Amino acid sequence: MKFLRLLSMICLLPLAVFAQDSSTEANSETIVDRINKLEPGKGSVQVIQDESITNRLARKVKKAAVNDAPVSYIEIPGFRIQVFAGNNQRISKSEAYTKESDVKTVFPEMSTYVVFTAPFWRLRVGDFQTFQEAQRMMTKLRTAFPAFGREMSIIKEKVRVKVK
Repeated sequence: MKFLRLLSMICLLPLAVFAQDSSTEANSETIVDRINKLEPGKGSVQVIQDESITNRLARKVKKAAVNDAPVSYIEIPGFRIQVFAGNNQRISKSEAYTKESDVKTVFPEMSTYVVFTAPFWRLRVGDFQTFQEAQRMMTKLRTAFPAFGREMSIIKEKVRVKVK
């Protein structure tokens, strides 16, 4: 009896794999296509394989870009502003996300990063190439959020910068 169940599951598994939504295939690419694509600021990899292997993979990856022009980023050493850091297991997570939404309402163009590194929840904002840029923005943040002011500090970290 167990053998029949196992056999039927093995037979039905290929049907479930190929029953993916075909409407997303028009605006997606395969993993191999994505690996082979040249991106500025990153290394290059070329996968050479038989076409039948590529077809059998059949796993699609959706494109991240919303508009037609793809946006590329590189990571470089830079600075971020740490707005919040807390290690209270019960409230720090929600406090970090609350402060993130507060910052996003006043500065919608600024990138925010809520990160958990045990045991701390941290909220860091911005992608600044120089310390002076980060300092100017921290002054604006302190005037907009005086309650957060004492917690804010500038952190050296890898930042994402758009490639033009």
